[in-house]
Amino acid sequence: MTPATIVNYSTVDFSSKNDMEITIMRWNNEQKSKYLPELKKKGMIRHAMLRIWNKEGVYRLGFIFEYRDEKAYKECQPIWQEIERLNPETPAKIFANRGIVLDNNVLSD
Repeated sequence: MTPATIVNYSTVDFSSKNDMEITIMRWNNEQKSKYLPELKKKGMIRHAMLRIWNKEGVYRLGFIFEYRDEKAYKECQPIWQEIERLNPETPAKIFANRGIVLDNNVLSD
């Protein structure tokens, strides 16, 4: 696998467990199979969704987005904006962090 040079880590806080579960369901049942192939073509090399469980009483998901380079990141943004427009009624606070990979140590075989 080609190592990522651009990584975005975002967290999303939901007002309820139900809102969070609806978002997960929509992604898994309606959006994932449609959009991941398009994102791959544009240069996204990894996407991971995490349920943050060490914050009691908080309904939070974490997302890892890895891109081949800055060009791939920019080319994928219209797709992510389209996905966001599909989910306007789910109240959530999004915190995005973007960075350039300086050191990457893959420890699996």
